[in-house]
Amino acid sequence: MKKIVLALMAVATIAMVGCNKNQKEEPTGPQEINEVQARYNDTIVMKQVMPGYTTYTVTIDNEANGFIEKDTVFVGCIGETTLHITADETHKKDVKLTVVPRLPESYMFTIPNLDWSRDRAALVKELGNPDNRVGNLPDSCYVYYSKDAAEPYIYYYFNGDDFNTLNEILVNIPSTDKDHGEVLKLFVAERYPYFGKGTMGTTPVWIYLNAPKRADANTQILYYVQNGWNVSFTPHSYSK
Repeated sequence: MKKIVLALMAVATIAMVGCNKNQKEEPTGPQEINEVQARYNDTIVMKQVMPGYTTYTVTIDNEANGFIEKDTVFVGCIGETTLHITADETHKKDVKLTVVPRLPESYMFTIPNLDWSRDRAALVKELGNPDNRVGNLPDSCYVYYSKDAAEPYIYYYFNGDDFNTLNEILVNIPSTDKDHGEVLKLFVAERYPYFGKGTMGTTPVWIYLNAPKRADANTQILYYVQNGWNVSFTPHSYSK
């Protein structure tokens, strides 16, 4: 399988579309930008978007797609949002920001359905009979073998008195698939806002949520390396 050149991930690629792109004559100076296309971990400086001013303030509609420090946007998760820019306190402009994947399609896998209301019968109706069952209690964990390019195993864990409450979905890329496993963390970071680092026993874990604010999230996502590369999805609830 073709290797990704990891150094490529650090290269910031930002495509910008100027507001005078349909004019036939060549622009004579720096042009303002109407749209920006960027990738996770890129940076966008406002003087590139609205050149010729001294001071800038900027806000973003969806904080999952980027966070702001002074006049710079640090690009976050995949999606579309709008930047609201004010230059020299009076000149205002809205700019569309589209965040696209950094990873090529051959390194993608389908994110599992995160509907936590499903019981075992609903899961089987959706996915068919499991390819395997693990553990001492056969109804406590159903295993499906993904047909995606990364070929992970997907474990569905149930608890409760009758093992009918879905409480974790675990995606595992085996240690034999180093090519896909080593970029799994970037796949997660491109899609979910980061909330810090912790430990699970002695294993480091990177913590993400499926919304930029804890109160809006219903799923916690943990990335960690143990018996391969893993992404754990669990229900999340927030209380002050």
